Amino acid sequence: MSNLVHNEQVRLAATFWNNLSIAALFSVFLVPAFYTRHTMLQQALSIAVGLAAAIGLRLLAHRWLTRLRE
Repeated sequence: MSNLVHNEQVRLAATFWNNLSIAALFSVFLVPAFYTRHTMLQQALSIAVGLAAAIGLRLLAHRWLTRLRE
């Protein structure tokens, strides 16, 4: 496989993980805004877990980009 094809596949995979990170970040603030039956502690925990997931997915996307070839 040529380097151009490999690099494009790596970029597409990194974009996928980054988009999942954005979706997780968006849902962190959207879900508690519309679903108010949670207690304050449950909302804080869901925000914390969502932020951790978003950060983890963003780091995974960055890790994929380290696989680019010259």
